[in-house]
Amino acid sequence: MNQRRPTTFTYPGRHRWAYVPTVLFLLVVIGILAVAPALISEEMDEVTRRNALLLAGALAVGFAVALGARWASPFSFELTDDALVAAPLVGAPRRVRYGDVRDVKMLPKTFMRGVPEVMLQVEGGRPITIRSDLVGYQQFEKGLRRRLAPAVQARWKEERQA
Repeated sequence: MNQRRPTTFTYPGRHRWAYVPTVLFLLVVIGILAVAPALISEEMDEVTRRNALLLAGALAVGFAVALGARWASPFSFELTDDALVAAPLVGAPRRVRYGDVRDVKMLPKTFMRGVPEVMLQVEGGRPITIRSDLVGYQQFEKGLRRRLAPAVQARWKEERQA
């Protein structure tokens, strides 16, 4: 049998831990506002303190949700002979046969998207988004492109040139 050894690509550690310091900072702010608001300001009234607690709490919840979403999205990608395996930090890996990839879209860098992304449209499932800051991204892209159907490869090349 002439099977290639699967190649695994992952995001750098900062991708995994990016929101943790922000969540922790906001929890400290909430703790200070709840226990000793005078550490922040000697002249803080009760309305300001309550509003600051609500704001810090809402931001902490928002960043915690973003952190959970990041950990539930694919963190590592394995190129096997017959399928792309996308594994999140939390949850089960997702196996997508190369023949099930129907289209590839290139998403450019924007204000809300820090790096360009590739979105794989998958038959009968949610799209898979792969950020270009994946370690070894160029090698990953070449390996993935080779394994996709010729029609999908052609559309990927056309969109890249546009």
